[in-house]
Amino acid sequence: MPVNSNIYKPLKAKLTDVIDESPLIKTFVLEPEERFSFKTGQFIELSVDGIGEAPFTPSSSPLVTEKLEVTVMKTGYVTEYMHKLRPGVLMGIRGPYGRGYPVEKYYGK
Repeated sequence: MPVNSNIYKPLKAKLTDVIDESPLIKTFVLEPEERFSFKTGQFIELSVDGIGEAPFTPSSSPLVTEKLEVTVMKTGYVTEYMHKLRPGVLMGIRGPYGRGYPVEKYYGK
């Protein structure tokens, strides 16, 4: 969870890398201004100032808190704009939302 623990206020994050996965899919690597944590299965709202926000499930490990990866398919207005972004842009992260999956129940099975 972000240090400020207000899941309704966006946490600023710098876009540090954009990885082309396919013509319609890109992975965005973000460095939040504060440590950010989530559980497997939770989702976030990722926003671009003046454009909008959309929900995504982080594609990076929940054990890594200094960066966050989100893999996005170009499917609409916000995601199409996101696919044009380059490193250095500031974005907003809200959340995490949802309960996540109880993966610890399945350790060793």
